Amino acid sequence: MTEFIRIWVLGLTAAAFLTSIAMTLTPKGRPRAVVGLVAGLVTVVALIAPILEFDYEAYARNMEDFEHNLEVRAERWEVVGEDLTSRIIIERSQAYIWDKAESLGLGNLDIEVATAHTEAGWIFPDRVWISGDYTTNQQRALSAFLVEVFGIPAERQYWSEADE
Repeated sequence: MTEFIRIWVLGLTAAAFLTSIAMTLTPKGRPRAVVGLVAGLVTVVALIAPILEFDYEAYARNMEDFEHNLEVRAERWEVVGEDLTSRIIIERSQAYIWDKAESLGLGNLDIEVATAHTEAGWIFPDRVWISGDYTTNQQRALSAFLVEVFGIPAERQYWSEADE
């Protein structure tokens, strides 16, 4: 497209340059009027000719390719955005769970969180794996916290002792 515009501008510039030279060299009177008319026609032809020769089918194909490339890039960015959102949710959920675990007296836990998507496309913490040393009461308290705060039911909470 830029090549088309470049050629068009160069042709128009050349036509204007040549017609101005012709007008300068033509004596006054009737000959100058005729040269002026011809110069005007040459300028109009230089202005219109590239439009008449424009390949509209190639332009349409290029626009289709451009739109397709935009769609592909938008899909890629959507995937990248979802991945980034998922990572942020995982990191913040793990930090929040660690804070709660520390307040319950649990200091050495390994916590992993997995996310899922709702039908509407929202990303949320879906499952959690916790391993470490804990008592039954600490497990119950942290499990209740996971249900209450994150909505992760007990059947998607996977607990294991540190030596397992």
